[in-house]
Amino acid sequence: MSHIQYVDELIREYLLYRGFSGTVKMFDSELKVDKDKSFRVDKIVDQLTQHIYAYDLTSLRELWSHLDQRMFSKLEHNFIPAVRKLENAVLKFYLINAVLSGKPDKVTEFFARVTPELIGQPEWKEWFILPWVKNPEENPIFQMHFTRHWQDTLLVSLHNFLATIFQCMPQPMLVSFEEDALKMKKLQEENEILRMRVSTLLENARNNVNTVTDLPVPEVPQPPELMDDFYVIALETGSISGESQVKTLKNLIRNIGSGLPTSPILGRKASHQTSTGSRTSVKQRPSWSGSARVPSVDGGTNKSLTPEPPPRPPRDSSVDNPDRKLKNPQPISCQEEYGEHRAPVCHCRFNTSGSTVVSADIDGVVKLWTITPTPKTLATFFSKSSIMALDWVTKNERYFISANKQGLVRLYDTRDNRMMWEMGADAGSFLKDSRIMTICCSPVESTFICSVALPSQGGGKLFLFDIKTKKLERTLSLDSAQNFAMATCCTFNHNGQLLVTGCSDGVVRIFDLRRSDCIDSWTAHHGETLAIQLTSDFTSCYTLGQDSKLCQRSLNQSGQALWEAQLQDCPPLQNMTTPYGQLFAFDSPGSHVLTCGLSGGNIYQISGSGLNRMLELGGHRSATFAVDWAIANQCATCITGSSGDGKIKVSTLLTP
Repeated sequence: MSHIQYVDELIREYLLYRGFSGTVKMFDSELKVDKDKSFRVDKIVDQLTQHIYAYDLTSLRELWSHLDQRMFSKLEHNFIPAVRKLENAVLKFYLINAVLSGKPDKVTEFFARVTPELIGQPEWKEWFILPWVKNPEENPIFQMHFTRHWQDTLLVSLHNFLATIFQCMPQPMLVSFEEDALKMKKLQEENEILRMRVSTLLENARNNVNTVTDLPVPEVPQPPELMDDFYVIALETGSISGESQVKTLKNLIRNIGSGLPTSPILGRKASHQTSTGSRTSVKQRPSWSGSARVPSVDGGTNKSLTPEPPPRPPRDSSVDNPDRKLKNPQPISCQEEYGEHRAPVCHCRFNTSGSTVVSADIDGVVKLWTITPTPKTLATFFSKSSIMALDWVTKNERYFISANKQGLVRLYDTRDNRMMWEMGADAGSFLKDSRIMTICCSPVESTFICSVALPSQGGGKLFLFDIKTKKLERTLSLDSAQNFAMATCCTFNHNGQLLVTGCSDGVVRIFDLRRSDCIDSWTAHHGETLAIQLTSDFTSCYTLGQDSKLCQRSLNQSGQALWEAQLQDCPPLQNMTTPYGQLFAFDSPGSHVLTCGLSGGNIYQISGSGLNRMLELGGHRSATFAVDWAIANQCATCITGSSGDGKIKVSTLLTP
């Protein structure tokens, strides 16, 4: 059932193509109230736990009743006891959460409503005394259910049970298209192998005949010079199969009617062509070979954790071979300049597809622009103070969110080029008299985290807001009033249930958003943690601190140091007064990292135990504190923002 959500998007795209606008509206409205959650097990389990933590017994029972009618009732008779056992465990989890949260009224309400249904079940015989038991977590009858182990085991069992059911459910033909395509591809590959074998046998037979009879091999008649284009296509692709043939045809179709050579990135002219943006040469081109577990831009996939390698002692070394040259350096496509900012650039971020950039400066000017075919401004937005934080809405790259020094959070629409809403004073006491440190959008939900510093309360807090309603969903506390710590950077895991934060005291803290509490923490840096990213398999994280160290730490082994490296040619990161954004970014394979630099970005290759500096992009007269990296159409595009003259360099590097 992993393709259901993708098929939904295909159907919606088809309906829009056909002009069935009324059907699209009805389709979207039904998707919003889809209780099956596109058959996403993690979303269904998360919805159940949300109802439990919100003490919403009605919604909890309605969702379970829907699952029962939709799926459980169609199972074989021998599965019914397992279904009832899970249902009872979920209801007990509701009671346990109410007791732990100090909600005796919810416990009483539960038994008042559900007792007629549970009175005859032996499993509930001893639970009716729960409202009158003092300290039930110490009572032998209920003690086990108050343990974290029992609760986690319940969620895992529920997840596995639903996943097994979804895998066994019959699927519509439209969902199985990818499986059919893979079968067809396999058959084509087998046919190609057989064709090659036949060709080899025929060639061997011809050679044997020539050797024995000494007869000349008959020549294949050559076609006339005047042939149509389709015959040329057949000749050029006759010996090519599979994916290579498709690429050849696509390149031929794309270049029909064009008279000038183009680079692979969306029709941009080659580097020797003249354009409105300035171009400079770049010192070196990196080799994109090798691999390492590093985060990709797109972190939205649901991946299971893999075992960590044996722990190694932390490596605190400078970058290996900083002056190392590549064996086969190749020219970089081009380096262009975006010069619409008039103040130091503090943020620049690609959207998910890498087609659009949003950047901001310390004067509060926000620019929306595209890099192809040359840097061009699409819209300009103004704020009365410096932009403190900036992030794209992950679920829909049409929108992005910004926060300024005055504590105002704004949502922008890039299609209509307008501000959708502003949140600040209307957020009540949540953002009042606060200083916003960073914002981060959830990869799966229409929510975002806003980290604030609250001097009046002696510490920092994290607020989770709903993007559509601007409603505060929950609050996370750092519990660090003694040293007044606050979250300076943060990122979600793949399913949006864990939040990993880097804090001003150098500590990395991990929050479970389902429980709204901190489940793990460790010290990563001396001074503030300025930037953080997770690896693509979500088993470790990278952090950059004021000590100019880039560190990789394990998430499975509570911050076990995998390696540390001191960045060279890194601008001073101590006592930064300007709110700068992303200080490092990874390429799509995760084998190279782009970091801030003294006169532009620096690219390092990730090795097993540290970094090798491969390339200095250059192009700036001052330090860069805002960088990002996007991969599109076999090109790696890096952007670096200047902290001096407000220039942004767009460096395009060809990938193999």
